[in-house]
Amino acid sequence: MNLRDTQRNILILGGNPETGAIVDVANSMGLKTVVIDPYPNSPAKRHASISYDIDVRNFEEVDKVIESEQIEGILVGVADPLVPYYQKLCERHKFHCYATDEIIRSLSSKSNFANTCIHYGISITPNYDIDYENDSEVNTLVFPVVVKPVDSGAGVGISVCQNFNEFQQGIQHALAVSLRKELLIEKFMDCDDMLAYYTFVNGQAYLSALADRYKTKKQGQFSSVCIAAEYPSKYTNRFVNEIHPKLINMFRGLNISNGVLLIQLFVDDSNFYAYDPGFRLQGEAPHIYLKHFNHFDQREMLLEFALTGSMYQGDFQGVNDYRFKGKFATTVWVLLGAGRIGQIVGLDCIKNHNNIIEVLQRFTVGDSVSDSMIGTERQVFARIYTVARSKQESAENIQFIISQLSVLDERGENMILDMYHPEETS
Repeated sequence: MNLRDTQRNILILGGNPETGAIVDVANSMGLKTVVIDPYPNSPAKRHASISYDIDVRNFEEVDKVIESEQIEGILVGVADPLVPYYQKLCERHKFHCYATDEIIRSLSSKSNFANTCIHYGISITPNYDIDYENDSEVNTLVFPVVVKPVDSGAGVGISVCQNFNEFQQGIQHALAVSLRKELLIEKFMDCDDMLAYYTFVNGQAYLSALADRYKTKKQGQFSSVCIAAEYPSKYTNRFVNEIHPKLINMFRGLNISNGVLLIQLFVDDSNFYAYDPGFRLQGEAPHIYLKHFNHFDQREMLLEFALTGSMYQGDFQGVNDYRFKGKFATTVWVLLGAGRIGQIVGLDCIKNHNNIIEVLQRFTVGDSVSDSMIGTERQVFARIYTVARSKQESAENIQFIISQLSVLDERGENMILDMYHPEETS
């Protein structure tokens, strides 16, 4: 069915800038977009056909919106905590849903995900099963360790702890943001980091992208936020041979039929360690490269699924190429320190570069970055998506961005905390 032939009404859950991009795509498809989010000025509401200041957890109020707006389908935005409510609302109204309760239990909680991986023979980040209120057990820790809530995303509530005092602060930080008041204590992994991105169509799992992730080292105890992702991963062949078959077995065991899934993994000379899943579209937005290189748009696919129950019609395997046809791509994340933005220089020039296919800007002049945002993806000024025919051209793209972009505070001081320099990681 072609959704562009007739206007359909879709409810989109969440209000962050990344969800706003989904709203824009839905608008371009001719859909009537209804956004629900409790914050009146949420970015996703700016271009919505209509929006409501409602907490998604308030099912009775959401039910009223679904009835009054004659909603025909629901899609969750880029927000992990909303995925369980998306599933429950779809079930409540008998809408198409790519997630089941079992899948959500297995993938939405970091602790449940770890147990699921172990069940299928997939290594996870080594962790400490201790009573963090018992000093004698805490004394068994080998620092540094990472403390994280089991139910948050985007780096929220995560601390890298070098000693006992930082550990105690990390515990309080994680518990303050965890809805379940549960946390994980993991070994700090001083090794490479990567992502694997899958698309599911009618019960078949397709590997769609692999990338190496690079993180800032300039934030001390705060979570190491990503500053770049390079596609395809230098570990592509190892991944496909060693861990991809185990993941496929896990997906079959969980009966995943449709949807998109990103899994983050640490990797060293001996193994891969899965540590963070996201069964939804990602703020990291690998789908931008899939559209550019492979000519399918996962946002359109998920919107179509929400309204028709079909993710894709045709030969998906024939268009899906996780090696990007021999081309290269790099996403540059621009991290800001705390302050109020007074001036942005060079962004228009960057947007006009032939090898820069997308700029997802999260802040503009007058916006502030608070201390509480540091160490989370909320401090990201923009993600800049570059494509290249060679590694050398990719490095030149990045150097161009670095040479052009300035973000200054109201005193004219540089706010850019960190950006990616490929020569520092080679």
